Amino acid sequence: MKTMILGDLARLLEGALEGDPGLEVSGVAPLDRAGPSQVSFLSNPRYASSLKTTRAGGVIVGLDVREAGLNLIRVKDPYLGFARAMEAFYASPYESSGISERAFVHPEARVGRQPSIHPFAVVCQGARIGDRVVLMPGVYIGPGATVGDDSVIHPNVVLEWGVAVGKRVIVHGGTVIGSDGFGYARQGEKHYKIVHAGSVRVGDDVEIGAGCTIDRGVMGETVIESGTKLDNLVMVAHNVRIGENCLLVGQVGVAGSTRLGDRVVMAGQSGAAGHLKIGDGVTVLAKSAVFKDIPDGETVAGIPAVESGKWRRTTAILGKLDDLRRKVINLEARERKRSQKAGEEGN
Repeated sequence: MKTMILGDLARLLEGALEGDPGLEVSGVAPLDRAGPSQVSFLSNPRYASSLKTTRAGGVIVGLDVREAGLNLIRVKDPYLGFARAMEAFYASPYESSGISERAFVHPEARVGRQPSIHPFAVVCQGARIGDRVVLMPGVYIGPGATVGDDSVIHPNVVLEWGVAVGKRVIVHGGTVIGSDGFGYARQGEKHYKIVHAGSVRVGDDVEIGAGCTIDRGVMGETVIESGTKLDNLVMVAHNVRIGENCLLVGQVGVAGSTRLGDRVVMAGQSGAAGHLKIGDGVTVLAKSAVFKDIPDGETVAGIPAVESGKWRRTTAILGKLDDLRRKVINLEARERKRSQKAGEEGN
């Protein structure tokens, strides 16, 4: 178990410590479960009351938090501080396990220094594996595919032929990168398969969740730029281009040839139709469907997706429609009675 004194942890987090710098701590835990030998964090103000009851040895907090009787490490961003503390206590230094005798590495493949290639991994002809790369059991690296330095490919991942993965990339189990896209031409009543001769290029520092599917381009590349993170079960179709530092949350789908700018966030189960342009800094709220281009910086919601304020107003009106319907029915009934009475008086 790794231990650290609070003074050293505060320096690592570039924070200011108020309290005992010599207190030894051995891990991170939530505020309501942390013990005297653990640190915790407060990033959401709704949990501020937990500071009065926590038993944590130290708490990572923002610059403006005040709580007597606790060892506080003040940082600009406590959630980032939490992430760095987790890394400090739980991340293991890399140790190469070499190439397993039960792995298959083609004689014409190239493997860098200090690899960890586990049993039943397959590295095909012409593939290039960088330094300190981990290929877990069942991984398939196709002909001519490349994996950059310090990348980790989890069990049963498939990188098809020619796929290029950058440095420090993490790909989680069961993901397939470089399968054919869903492309067909009509031939009478049948569907004629279009050969997908392109590839997939993944930049540096990308993380791709479990069970994702990223299709190769018909011609040219499907691209995921550096720093982008994909959650589990994300679908990226052929010739899509995703910019830098984007977040695609679980079950997002992006149809063919659509382009996402930098820092785009697509929340869970949202989707985009094909051949669209989604600008830099756009946020697509959960379960929304994008059918037209979106300019930079906009937040959209709904089906079809519109500016989020308009969507909220429309949703509020929809909630009142049933009351409005009843009012109209009552008005119509009163009007019929008034008309009948006027007719009777006229006779």
